[in-house]
Amino acid sequence: MTSTRILVFAAGCGLTLGVVALVRSSINWSRAARRFCVWMVLIVAVVIGYSGTATAHDPVFLTEDHFAPEIGPFLPDGTISFAMYGRLAEPTSTQGFQARMQQGQSLNLSLLVPAVLPEIGFEIGLLPEVKVTRPDQTSFVLSAQFRETFHEPFTNTTYLRLADHLEEAQQGEYSLLISGRAAGRYVVSIGTLERFGTDIGRYTRPLVVGRSTSPVIEWFETDSGPESNENVESLKKLNDVPEKVTSEPGPEQTRTNQTTSLKASDTGTNWMLFFVAACVVLALAAVAVIRKRKP
Repeated sequence: MTSTRILVFAAGCGLTLGVVALVRSSINWSRAARRFCVWMVLIVAVVIGYSGTATAHDPVFLTEDHFAPEIGPFLPDGTISFAMYGRLAEPTSTQGFQARMQQGQSLNLSLLVPAVLPEIGFEIGLLPEVKVTRPDQTSFVLSAQFRETFHEPFTNTTYLRLADHLEEAQQGEYSLLISGRAAGRYVVSIGTLERFGTDIGRYTRPLVVGRSTSPVIEWFETDSGPESNENVESLKKLNDVPEKVTSEPGPEQTRTNQTTSLKASDTGTNWMLFFVAACVVLALAAVAVIRKRKP
């Protein structure tokens, strides 16, 4: 949340400079107060708008039409943070997408499932997996290696993180194919660079205006279907997955600790609350000073 702290600090400095400029100006106090309020509203809007996307991935929703990587969405830059939300309708279903990488960049992938039924009750062999094919046609499979609860504060949804992968990228296009032995939902995240609204090839973003809920919430609340429910006999099945993975250690794989993630979210929230409170106090003080000094 370092970027949030920097933004809050910069916004506070901007508000302070605005107060000083208005106090030293020659306009009457009522006009100065109005200008200050407009200035404060603009700064608060920028900070709140930034915080709403600062720690989130740009969502992309895969459908049954995206049954192969070369047909699915094409990400022009695999370092930009995208979250690919998908649902396998049947055990034989597949979905895929492609991402372009430059030589020497970092390919950063994670595999998650919703921390609700039926996905939370799947046996390890029923969980989704991702076959990643590199530009040189070598490949590897990203499958369940551990389980970590991950809470997304902006959508108030909770997931199980199953696997992470990090490696130095090759020049060219990466193809990712998601499959599983049971119908269910999944999320594949890629990239770390926060940049929203990027044009995506072979994909049309869902219309958000007029929706009562966000597309992510609708996806999260959609039932995976009767086929997947037959696979849920007890919640003990997922206990076969180790809490922490120790196999294949090295620089190609890394994992974000749950506690660190939650603390980071809490820290960001605390900074936002502090900023809002500071704005209120500063506004009251500014109005009082301006009214006292202006005729």
